[in-house]
Amino acid sequence: MPGQTLSSPQKAQEGVYRTVCGLCNGNCGISVAVENGRVVHVEGRKNHPVTRGYICPKGRAVKELLEAPDRLRRPLKKTAGGRWQEISWEEALHLIAQKLNDIKAGYGAEAVAVHVGQAGVRKESTLYAKRFCRAFGTPNFSTAGSHCHISKMMANMVTCGVLPVSDYRNSNCIVLWGYNPAASCPPLLDPINEALRRGAGLIVVDPRVTPLAKRAGCHLQLRPGTDCALALSMLHVIIEEGLYDRDFVGRWTAGFDRLAKHAAGYPPEKVAQVTWVPAEKIKEAARLYAKSSPACISTGIAVELNTNGFQAARAIAILQAVTGNLDVRGGALFVPEAKLASLKLDDIDRGSFKPAVGQDEFPLFYKYTRQAQANIYTEAILEGKPYPLKGMVIAGSNPVLTWPNAGRVKSALASLEFLAVVDHFMTETAALADVVLPAAAFPGRNELWSIAHVYGLPVIGLAPAVLEEEGVMTDWVFWKELAGRMGYDEYFPFKSEEDAINFRLEPLEMTVEDLKQEPSGHAYAKWKEKKYERRGFKTPSGKVEIYSEELEKYGYDPLPVYREADAQGSSGYPLVLTTGARTIGYIHSRFRNLPSLRRLSPEPLVEVHKDKARELGVEEGETVVVETLNGSVEVRVKIVDQADPRVIFIPHGWSGANANILTGNDVLDPVTGFPACRSVPARIVKIK
Repeated sequence: MPGQTLSSPQKAQEGVYRTVCGLCNGNCGISVAVENGRVVHVEGRKNHPVTRGYICPKGRAVKELLEAPDRLRRPLKKTAGGRWQEISWEEALHLIAQKLNDIKAGYGAEAVAVHVGQAGVRKESTLYAKRFCRAFGTPNFSTAGSHCHISKMMANMVTCGVLPVSDYRNSNCIVLWGYNPAASCPPLLDPINEALRRGAGLIVVDPRVTPLAKRAGCHLQLRPGTDCALALSMLHVIIEEGLYDRDFVGRWTAGFDRLAKHAAGYPPEKVAQVTWVPAEKIKEAARLYAKSSPACISTGIAVELNTNGFQAARAIAILQAVTGNLDVRGGALFVPEAKLASLKLDDIDRGSFKPAVGQDEFPLFYKYTRQAQANIYTEAILEGKPYPLKGMVIAGSNPVLTWPNAGRVKSALASLEFLAVVDHFMTETAALADVVLPAAAFPGRNELWSIAHVYGLPVIGLAPAVLEEEGVMTDWVFWKELAGRMGYDEYFPFKSEEDAINFRLEPLEMTVEDLKQEPSGHAYAKWKEKKYERRGFKTPSGKVEIYSEELEKYGYDPLPVYREADAQGSSGYPLVLTTGARTIGYIHSRFRNLPSLRRLSPEPLVEVHKDKARELGVEEGETVVVETLNGSVEVRVKIVDQADPRVIFIPHGWSGANANILTGNDVLDPVTGFPACRSVPARIVKIK
């Protein structure tokens, strides 16, 4: 593998490879045809046991991605005049090593941060970067988990010890709460549709009218950011009307009596004024869910990205618990993770590490992730709090478009003494860097994949490298080669990517070659119902901790409490802006440069209800200014007729109308540090 650094890549073997798509976490089964070292065709695998031939527009665009004319093919260095100069990998690695060592010598290892995003990377790639950080000595390693997924994971871990997975196919009632799988994970529509054909109920909680919401028997169009109040009100109805599972609650929960008293303060009539959901609708949803066991609830990132997001996810986890829907077929499955060897080097002795950025402010987040909270990197860079950050390596992430308070993020990154970016394209973030490195795309990497936390199946597999692209470098080779130039060879003893993966697989007594023989994956365990009856829940008490003493110990609310976001200064902003809902052709800021996908969604638009548009005097296609306390953007109007007139929506990930110019990081979730990207006070101003 080091040959990728020093010599031309070998020509890939020709043939058709059965693998999985690596563009998102859906892991759709695909066949990749390779001829003359090039991918010539990609199609869905009809015999794949889960995705059954499905392939989304992104998967169909893999060849387009690989051969895009603006794809990075050589390392680039920014010259004194601000121009880009092609350099060799040898020079690039030497330069990065020198700059990082200089910062370490001048400020300490903690002055360097490494951030790994979702673009083109999987867990193995994240682990390699984490391993490098431990060897280097910095505590400041972060991932997209600073504002995605981790909040609900923590909420469920605190409550019941595991993040469950919905079993749609066998459910009698499906609740999609701030989650639209039609856009974010379409293969899940197959089991959802099967359940609906069987007569299962569907509840959708979403301020927008999505295609799934139109099919729902009960659609709750809540005010963005009030999920916690809604969940507590549903608990109020379920407890008051005796619809909870008395046996499960009596044997397997801690704190139910306290919850009953607490939920009494959230009657639907009161909560309706907060959430904008009519009281009768709240009661209808609570009754349908509680009476339809087994039932499941799936939450999306929309629940997390609010200042009350962690407690909202907690309240929803408690809903599943008191109705007896945990670890039962058709409910919330507890799927065991594959037991793999760790690559993190968490036990390495590198002297005294300073606390990571955000560790003091969000100690529980750090406990569960062992990561810095990237949402406050800007404070460390621009204000030296808690200490200065002077250098960063960013891999597969575009913070200028995807982090809150984007204007401040851009200023912070531009002020670093040194910034290196690893990506497929010259992104808005890469444009600020001193060195930009071309990343390998997923067909050129060996990576493990799992579908346990997507489809609820304990299956692990290998996405093998099927070609070697000229000029680029895989994640493993990059971190290993960089570590070697900095004197950390001993911490990267594996000779190749495959050796590292074989080490990971040792507890399963498997190898890369074994997994290559099973392109649909290897089942490493069998799911068994109600595992808690044999060994309890993975919590301190062994029960579902409705009242969390762990949260209380850290100074947080031990029961979910709905708290209004700080509205100081927002009186002149009468609308609620929600950002970031998924579209089928894009993932965050990625793929807008690919023509086939750009045609599906050519530009960002602000969705405005027709009544509000009439009131403001704006028309379809008119360019307006959307303003918040954080900033403003110009964007064209799309008039809709089924939204709440008080809510507007802008997609994120666009450079022309960057929605994250409008979001902030001054008020964050007190437990996780997540920003409020889905509930921002806003207004629309006509351009004169």
